[in-house]
Amino acid sequence: MEVLNDFTWRICGKEKSMAVRGNYTRKVDTTQYAPAHIKSIIKGIGLEIGGETSNDYMCYCPFHSNRHTPSFSVSKQLGAFICFNPACGEAGTLIELIKKVLSKNDFEAIRYVASKEAEALDNFDEVMESMFQDKPDFTEFSQEKLDALYNELGSNVLAQDYFKSRGINEESMHHFKLGYSSQQGMVIVPIHSPDGLPVGLVGRSISDKVFKNSTNLPRSKTMFNIHRAKKIGDQVIVVESSFDAIRVHQAGFPNVVATLGGHISQDNINLLNRYFNKIIIMTDSDEAGRALGKNISNKLRNKDILWASYSYGKIYPHNAKDAGDMTEEEIRSCIKNSISDIEYRSWN
Repeated sequence: MEVLNDFTWRICGKEKSMAVRGNYTRKVDTTQYAPAHIKSIIKGIGLEIGGETSNDYMCYCPFHSNRHTPSFSVSKQLGAFICFNPACGEAGTLIELIKKVLSKNDFEAIRYVASKEAEALDNFDEVMESMFQDKPDFTEFSQEKLDALYNELGSNVLAQDYFKSRGINEESMHHFKLGYSSQQGMVIVPIHSPDGLPVGLVGRSISDKVFKNSTNLPRSKTMFNIHRAKKIGDQVIVVESSFDAIRVHQAGFPNVVATLGGHISQDNINLLNRYFNKIIIMTDSDEAGRALGKNISNKLRNKDILWASYSYGKIYPHNAKDAGDMTEEEIRSCIKNSISDIEYRSWN
């Protein structure tokens, strides 16, 4: 018997063993399945997969009203299920799940499992292809160079004042290791891969609105602050610029990423799909920003999508274009008052 810390119910000993989670104890069928087989069964009985871990599919619970964050875990290997909503608490074996959802008896449920095995085999090529998909390669940017730029900011009051004029405080300058290049006359924002590897920088002139990125910056393969946000939870706020993301972070929301422009690539969408289940869109309020937000919404799969809004029918206060034009309290209000994707689209 083992107390479980992971979503998967690990089984010890004989064919039937006791699984324990909190105050819940019951016998669990230890028959093992291929993940593709379990996935085929889940979809076949009408469950919506909202995400996954290395060991489990996270679904929206079929036994209670669960439409925001998926609370229903199904083991990829055993098919054992449990709902983590304390008001629900449904749990059991794969056979029990099929019996409850489809109103079948034991014999019918076992036959259903067998029928879905052939379907899973039919999808084997698709599964193998996804396993061997090329992952984005990143070339490491000089950390020594970024450190030098960070140190240069520390000795340049003019550059520090520019950040402050954009609402960025000293704490953020240190947290994000912001920098300054006197040679370019630009403040610097380091960019990292999803795994935290430094991959380049974004520069902005302090004398005029001129932007300059490091050579071959992989904007389409990563997002600003993604390496930090993915560690916080399954909810994320999406803005356009790194400055907007920093302002949202200062308002108390470290789970924020920036697209680094008005375009969203498929690699960016894949990152959002992989790491998050609830996405709050906070792109610019102009036509291009709204189009970007809708593009993100259209491409995400089985996610809880919300739009930041100040009040009903009003995107941001006092015609603000983005988070950079708002106070921290206004940013908090917009995120707190986020509305559903369906409701937002009804405004238009």
